[in-house]
Amino acid sequence: MNPKLLTQLGQLAPRYPFCTACLILSLLLAGAGQWLRLDLRDLETRQHARAGEGDRMFKIIARGSQLRAELATVRAASQRITENLAVEKNIPENFWYFYKIEQDTQVKLTELQQRPAPLLDTDAPATYKRVPFSLRLTGPFRTVIAYLQRVESGPRFGRINGFQLQRQDPTTDKVVLQLDLELLGFP
Repeated sequence: MNPKLLTQLGQLAPRYPFCTACLILSLLLAGAGQWLRLDLRDLETRQHARAGEGDRMFKIIARGSQLRAELATVRAASQRITENLAVEKNIPENFWYFYKIEQDTQVKLTELQQRPAPLLDTDAPATYKRVPFSLRLTGPFRTVIAYLQRVESGPRFGRINGFQLQRQDPTTDKVVLQLDLELLGFP
């Protein structure tokens, strides 16, 4: 600014105090208005972010009952899996599982062995263990197949590794099934 102009304004200010106060107040209010206008952009950005977050929360809350039902279903399935895992050291209960199916299907279980678990188990996750079994059963073809279906679709989670089915006597319908399988168990 021009120093001459400043001196003239300095001389006019005491003569017109009301105009000087209004000029200073106008300059202050213009600066405050500019500051508020710039701050308003920041506040609008924040408000849009919060509104988007609120919309997402509203959608989650609206689906809350569905999410709770899904969580309950997952917990029930997890509980069912945990209840039906085989315990390698609990041989009587493991054998009872196969003998119970024998009773229900009316086959004759002639051999049942729990084999030692593999030392290095790379197929199963670390949270589970494979418990291998070997069994042999005899009976009519229909009941042997019913036994096999019960083992496959029973409450325990198992995998059949191999089987051999032979006719016991050519004159009868009796067959022999040799079965190698693994049940999913606790580590």
